[in-house]
Amino acid sequence: MTKKKPSNFSIKSLLFRLSLYFFGLLVGLVTPWYFYINYVTETIVNEQWEIPSVVYARPLELYKGKRLSQQALQFELDLLGYQQVNKTPQLGQYQRYQNSFDIYSKGFDFIEGESKPKRIKLTIVDDGIVNISPEIYRLEPKVIGHFFSKGLESRQPIKITALPDILVKGLQAVEDRSFKNHHGISWFGIGRAALKNLLAGEVVQGGSTLTQQLVKNKLQYNQNSLLRKLHEAMAAMLIEQKLTKKDILEMYFNEIYWGQDGPVAIHGVVEAATYYFAKPVSRLNIAEQALLIGIIKGPSWYNPFKQAKRALERRNLVLKMWFETGIINKNQWQSATQMSLGLSKQWRLKTDFDDYMDVVKRQVKTQFSQRDLNQKGLKIFTYLDPYIQFKTTQTARKTSEWLSSDVESAIVVSGAQNGELMAVSGSKSSRSHYNRALLAKRQIGSLIKPLVYLSALEVLPEFSLSATVSDRPLSLKTEDGTLWQPKNWDNKSLGDITAMYALVHSRNQATVNLGLEMGLKPFIQFLSQLGLNIKRSNHPSLFLGAVELTPFEVQHLFGLFASRGQNHQIHAVNYITQSGGKLLSQSKRNKVQSFSVEHIDSINQALHLITTEGTAKKITQRYHLKGPMFGKTGTTNEGKDSWYSGFNQELLATVWVGRDDNQKTSYTGSSGALVIWSHLLMNL
Repeated sequence: MTKKKPSNFSIKSLLFRLSLYFFGLLVGLVTPWYFYINYVTETIVNEQWEIPSVVYARPLELYKGKRLSQQALQFELDLLGYQQVNKTPQLGQYQRYQNSFDIYSKGFDFIEGESKPKRIKLTIVDDGIVNISPEIYRLEPKVIGHFFSKGLESRQPIKITALPDILVKGLQAVEDRSFKNHHGISWFGIGRAALKNLLAGEVVQGGSTLTQQLVKNKLQYNQNSLLRKLHEAMAAMLIEQKLTKKDILEMYFNEIYWGQDGPVAIHGVVEAATYYFAKPVSRLNIAEQALLIGIIKGPSWYNPFKQAKRALERRNLVLKMWFETGIINKNQWQSATQMSLGLSKQWRLKTDFDDYMDVVKRQVKTQFSQRDLNQKGLKIFTYLDPYIQFKTTQTARKTSEWLSSDVESAIVVSGAQNGELMAVSGSKSSRSHYNRALLAKRQIGSLIKPLVYLSALEVLPEFSLSATVSDRPLSLKTEDGTLWQPKNWDNKSLGDITAMYALVHSRNQATVNLGLEMGLKPFIQFLSQLGLNIKRSNHPSLFLGAVELTPFEVQHLFGLFASRGQNHQIHAVNYITQSGGKLLSQSKRNKVQSFSVEHIDSINQALHLITTEGTAKKITQRYHLKGPMFGKTGTTNEGKDSWYSGFNQELLATVWVGRDDNQKTSYTGSSGALVIWSHLLMNL
């Protein structure tokens, strides 16, 4: 019996059914994949970057008569990334000869308008500028911090029209020569890469286009798989349909990863130029542009700070490619190849701005949401002085050298006349994250006495510092039934003395007797005018500083004396702008109009005598600080807190010394905080 052969109709039917099945399967898989990739590309095209807000120090103003040391100017130039050279300086360089400086500035877009790059020549003698050309100029401000989102990506977008033409063409010459002609993927590039990889026996070259690289960077793929390549290829083709070539290039320059600054990822060419060269992109020379393009291939492998030789070879290879493709001529190629990497020194001169940033955060968060600060690219201009901050940090670090190792310190420095916050140090240790200057509330002791005497001048009609006060023992029964018997630091009572003598020599009994004559409630009301909300204030120990304040709050109080009543608020933030330059906020001076300038001057006379014959006489007799000095020491029971707040015509500084566990120390205000304060002023 013979087998019956299947008919042609049956075979065709089977093949047709199989074809339908596989076609359906293909459609079922490809269609969702297509819509998914299309959705992904839509998110890429329409993505709004989270642009961190940038915080700047004050710009350094240069003019004849400006008090400025040669050391301070050189420190600031180095911190801003200027290169010191022994020839005529080019953009971003300076030459120093003895006490003269020749600087080629980088320029900056201030709120008043653009300050263009310019040659500045000046001479400094005896810590002052004696001549300068041009007559006045501002160096660009140092970036001291950012408000990042969770991704910790540093990025400042730029229009492609603002980029150097060589940089734009050079990117295409190195990364994707067929960019203008392909539609997202380059078959020629893929074939060329496949051939080279086959001949090498390993993956030595990729065939990705700029568009594919952009997709990869956006989607952050970590696996080098076929599926990933298919994703990239499809997404790249779709993006090419949705964006122009110009838009793709612009997005690429603003998105691509250029390296790592600690935990912060450097994204975009603006941040890359700032990080590596401390320059605006528009002012990079050809060699610097070539290095940036070279780094793209491997930001870690070609890190010029850590792999200088490797980065130099890569840069020179890029320059050669540019010459071969006609982007630069032979002279440009040869000249650029001979240049050093020209990296900024600022990455090695990082000073500690974290404690100052704590103050900035506190002040700006009353006006702007965290979302705005993280994403809207605000520009926050502060009063921080980088050199004074550096010296303040250095001084705090030496606390254990001058005192004992078991005590901590905190320092706040501001402008004496204007209340502009210049520097903050919250610890002697670089490892500490607790900002004592802003957060540690401790009793202030005798620091309150100038306020007691000023209040008496304001409240008591016949009172003056030449009036007699009683420095005699007293015993007071408080509300809880206990007896309070304040004593003087020397356990002596001097009887009738002048109020001036009592304040200069910090007599406790005389101060309390005067306070009782004035009354506790009027004094509390006086303190409330200064912004202090005193709690548990029915005890006369308030006249001796039984109130807890932070060093930053104490700085506010003594700002009243330093400015002669013109200002008692310390400001960190000068003004805030949008990324386009529109002014959003500006600090306002809070003038204290209710207090007599004559009365403040009387207190200042006493504060000056304290530094020449009173509890702070070490300032002039041991440390020989020049110029009129003013200030007050403060000590709490058993030396738990050592304070000194003092000022000259330029600076007001408050120093606290004590233990974190609030245990006793061996220091008074004079032997502890005053030592730190004096060393700081000696070094400024």
